[in-house]
Amino acid sequence: MPLYICRVSFTHHLRLNPTLSVQTEDSKTVRWLHIIRNLPHQTSLIIGLAALGIAGVVAVLEIKSDKTAAALALGEMDASTAANAGYRWAFPLNQFTVEAHPLQRGEALGLLLQQKGFSAQQIAALVESSRGIFDITSLRMGKPLHFVCRNKGNDPKPWFIVYEPSPYEYVVFHLHDQPCVELIKRPVTVEARTAVGEIKTNFWQALTESGLNDNLADAMIDVLAASVDFYRQKVGDRFKVLYEQDFVEGQPVGAGKLLAAVYERDGKAYYAFRFKREDGKTEYYDYDGRPARKAFLKAPVKYSRISSRFSMRRLHPILGYHRPHFGTDYAAPHGTPIIAVADGVVTEAAYGSGNGRYVRIRHDKVYETQYLHMSGFAAGIRPGARVVQGQTIGYVGSTGLATGPHVCFRFWKNGQQVDHLRLHLPQPEPISGALLEAFNAERDRLLERLQAIPYHTPSAPADAPDDDVAP
Repeated sequence: MPLYICRVSFTHHLRLNPTLSVQTEDSKTVRWLHIIRNLPHQTSLIIGLAALGIAGVVAVLEIKSDKTAAALALGEMDASTAANAGYRWAFPLNQFTVEAHPLQRGEALGLLLQQKGFSAQQIAALVESSRGIFDITSLRMGKPLHFVCRNKGNDPKPWFIVYEPSPYEYVVFHLHDQPCVELIKRPVTVEARTAVGEIKTNFWQALTESGLNDNLADAMIDVLAASVDFYRQKVGDRFKVLYEQDFVEGQPVGAGKLLAAVYERDGKAYYAFRFKREDGKTEYYDYDGRPARKAFLKAPVKYSRISSRFSMRRLHPILGYHRPHFGTDYAAPHGTPIIAVADGVVTEAAYGSGNGRYVRIRHDKVYETQYLHMSGFAAGIRPGARVVQGQTIGYVGSTGLATGPHVCFRFWKNGQQVDHLRLHLPQPEPISGALLEAFNAERDRLLERLQAIPYHTPSAPADAPDDDVAP
């Protein structure tokens, strides 16, 4: 556990305990706690560390009924155990009441504290004490402020406020006695996890049964999209994923970190391996050391299907006559993010009677792409804006001549519109030299772990139908 966490947790609970288990303000325990609290940073750190090694710290401090709080302070009890013991953030719920107040639009901490009876001077002191610890302006609408009030006594004002900006940490605003603010980091453990899936009916069935969360499923698709056509899944396709998951107080938190993935189709395996380069940059590479994210993605939307392909003679669904369709339509729910398929510069972000809202991007001297029928543009998307591969540029809609929500994706090569699904796009060069040797060693290590993951179900028989299934 980092020393900063030990120090903060220890001093946080020292501040709590004089009011939790000590009956009189002139007791010897309170005097000692005030002395410890007011010691310089380094001294309090030493005492805090010493406390970690002293089994009798509760007896020394004469905390008779708050051994649970002490265990929480020393990181020896998780949240579920504490909850069963009647504690929350080390506050005994038989002595304190917690009131959750979700932040509303236009609300400010200072105004809420004024309404609770705090003076402008007290609020100013609290804001000042937060500097360098927690940015009060980062409070987010919809996230609750937890007002912690003392059950006994005649003071209706809260003694503490607890705010959780993320599952990894929480902030304690001390309102009673001397205002101060503390950021408490929760201990994090990391576990290696695996997931497998096999397509029996459709891709979503396989993802659901694999247990992958949405972020990890996205990550797998992203790093394999240049090698695997996810718009033509087949019964019998299967995949394995190796990832790391953060745990806080026994619960999984965060998106998870993809380490390696393999997708198998028709006896061929497509790999992606996470590799950290010497310059500190982390990328994904295929088996041969080529960047897994190619220069161009295969599609501008995730989780969609092709509803109409590039054609020189298509019956227009609105106009009612045949005309060329110089694009590929991807049907997706209204509002689905549309992403840039490659790095480039926005040349147009406009509205046309047929195209509706659209964005056009120049990627280099050879290639351009265009995205039609958007419901709206993403923030910052305007002519001259530079975008990167995978960046959201707009949202699926049905503006212009469209019968339903979709994005018509158009692709130019040397000024001519072409079918990007039939185009042989340039492939990135593999890494080489010492960097390739280092990657091969990491690849082999991850490959061994991937190969050790069993599939839960047998692979599809050799004579299984070769029908495409919906993504």
